Amino acid sequence: MIIRRYINKQVLGTTMAVAGLLTVILMSGRIIQFFERAASGKLSVNLLAAVVWYRLPSFLELILPLGLFMGLLLALGRMYLDNEMSVLSASGIGQRHLIRWLSPVVMLIIIATAVMSLWLTSLGYAASAKLYAEQAERSTFDLIQPGRFQQLGDRMLYADLSPDRERLQDVIMLEAKKDANGVERQVIIQAKSGQRVYDEDLKGQAIELSEGSRWDVRPGDGAYQRMQFDSYRLRYKQADAPLEKADSPRAISTAELWQQRFDDPKAAAEIGWRWSLIVLVPIISLLALPLAKVNPRQGRYLKLLPAVVLYLSYVVLLVATRNAIEKSQLGEAAYLAVHGVYLVLALVLFRLGRPRRVPHTAVAI
Repeated sequence: MIIRRYINKQVLGTTMAVAGLLTVILMSGRIIQFFERAASGKLSVNLLAAVVWYRLPSFLELILPLGLFMGLLLALGRMYLDNEMSVLSASGIGQRHLIRWLSPVVMLIIIATAVMSLWLTSLGYAASAKLYAEQAERSTFDLIQPGRFQQLGDRMLYADLSPDRERLQDVIMLEAKKDANGVERQVIIQAKSGQRVYDEDLKGQAIELSEGSRWDVRPGDGAYQRMQFDSYRLRYKQADAPLEKADSPRAISTAELWQQRFDDPKAAAEIGWRWSLIVLVPIISLLALPLAKVNPRQGRYLKLLPAVVLYLSYVVLLVATRNAIEKSQLGEAAYLAVHGVYLVLALVLFRLGRPRRVPHTAVAI
């Protein structure tokens, strides 16, 4: 039917536009955080693109339902303002017809959300956790960015790297220290080159600097001490622990979580959360249909803000339920209670939005 295809095209187009915009906005914020980690030496620049790609499904599983909800509100709201829905209503097409007609779009989002929630998100978390674990096994030496100042523990380092990334070149290192009297001093080290070695006395990795000088300066005092050296060793801090762990519930497959749900409350909370994101889609679709109905005089965005607040309250309650289940404060049935509340609310809004029948009164002539 032409009308059915038209409505589905309008809703799907708006849904994809909203979802794309939200993805760009949210991913931009996360990418900035990843760049901050890379700038501080906690994440290798070479891993940035891979980590962003692996984390994309975890964003889409939340963005797609919201995109559908906003798409229904905006597309159907425009049709109400343009009196297109009034024409359809006068032709005998009501809310129940819209539910049937919009089922292909809703099913498409349900399937996409299910793929993200039940499969791709856990794969992405597992893959990113593996990258973080591999990076944690590498030393701080491997994370040095050539040609820029970089914080390494309590030291500031500037150096170039040899093509094989095994030697430092043109090294400048700054470190703040306090002497025995508690007076702050600045230590500046300049060296022609440096390399990574294992120091038996320090019992750990060290940087051996060659052909350089060491200045010991007290701020505000013109006096300083200078020492030249042929070889100078400094111990450096190893890379931090992985930012994500492979045994996190987010990184475990749905099949494994299903087997662990009775023994581990975190597994029960996680698997309930994944299924809740899928159940969320049809319920918010039912909520959106009556909320999209606006009077042309009221304006297109009258119900948009209350509708978004309603959606956010739904998601926040699900998140709170997941946290409570992880702490063994609630059982998995709490998810069903949350869904039940919003399903009943959707049915009530449907009931209130139905046109009232006006009784016919016989007129005597």
